[in-house]
Amino acid sequence: MRKLVLSLVLLIVGVAYAGAQSVTQPPQGSRLRKELLDAVRPVFEKETGGPVEFVVHRLNVMNGWSFGDVFLQRPGGRRIDWSRTKYAEDEKNGAFDPGGSFFLLKQSGSNWTVVEFATGPTDVAWDSWRQDHHLPSQLFERELR
Repeated sequence: MRKLVLSLVLLIVGVAYAGAQSVTQPPQGSRLRKELLDAVRPVFEKETGGPVEFVVHRLNVMNGWSFGDVFLQRPGGRRIDWSRTKYAEDEKNGAFDPGGSFFLLKQSGSNWTVVEFATGPTDVAWDSWRQDHHLPSQLFERELR
């Protein structure tokens, strides 16, 4: 009987833990999605030297953390002229990928704070973030299960 009770307790704890670990993706037009993108917008505007719009490839939220994989463009869908940014030399040398930029946010009260970001990396910039902040890989995955 004791083993049965212990097994049930472990099962309940495991289910509760799994539920607490679920990743969500805020839908387009949602308040949360706007809050997340607005939190990181000033960083990318500074990086690009002007206003930005995001084409979201991935935007995941989990336990007070958010990971984003975005394409940066100017308002109205205009292309960013990277030759006019601090990334001009990197782009010219093939050490810059304008196809994706990444960010990691942490919730603090009702606000979201930028913890990490990478503009145009040519490698998997976020893997070290996962390790450094002891975050589960699910937060960074492309497809939700």
